[in-house]
Amino acid sequence: MRRNLKAEKKTIDWDKLPDLKKSLGVSARTMKKQLLTLLFFFTLTVLSFGQSIEEIFKALPLAYANELTLEAKDSLIQNGTYTFPGGDEVESLKCDYTSEKDFIRMIYSFPSGQSGILIIELRKFEKIDGSLAVVYAKFGGARRAYEQHTLLTFDYQDSSLRLNENLGLPETIEPYQFLKDNLPDSVKTESRNLNTSYNLVPEEANSVEYLVNPETNQSEELIKTDRFLFTWNGVRFEKSEK
Repeated sequence: MRRNLKAEKKTIDWDKLPDLKKSLGVSARTMKKQLLTLLFFFTLTVLSFGQSIEEIFKALPLAYANELTLEAKDSLIQNGTYTFPGGDEVESLKCDYTSEKDFIRMIYSFPSGQSGILIIELRKFEKIDGSLAVVYAKFGGARRAYEQHTLLTFDYQDSSLRLNENLGLPETIEPYQFLKDNLPDSVKTESRNLNTSYNLVPEEANSVEYLVNPETNQSEELIKTDRFLFTWNGVRFEKSEK
């Protein structure tokens, strides 16, 4: 039986065209709106995370930068070291500076005179909405006996830092929390002599860690864990069991 290959003649229902045009118009407007929304958030993400860690460092208030002025910060970024004015041969203070893609470390020390050091670290993390969170950690003391001083978290928006205490990081962790369970209270009291500090660049990605460093081998026998890890989830830090 031979098939009839002649195409069927189709007619257009002209009465339905206005509804079709209206439908197409709504779809086009919806797609345009969605495209503009995506473009807005993409631009926001690029602009926010595109802010270099150096620019964030320059926005750090004077009190948190240990009295580094904007001119001093520029010199530090350019030269990698800065000597504070007013020192002499007996005692002077300098700051050494290193940076990576999203991280800065500053080491304040006395080339002569006092033996103490102060270390400030700064690191940025991207939020889910494309804006930035910034972690600021400071610790110091003697080279073999130091402790965590300050941990602050900020939101970075419009080229300025705003404190945000709800990002999940404790300012400090009591040294006894690193010790084994069921130890005498006297041992827990002595644990205050343990060295503790934040490290903003552990091996794990998108994380920071709080470390303990026993001063003696005898103290090492009392340690249950030598660190607490906090992982960034795009909104806040979550404590890990690692």
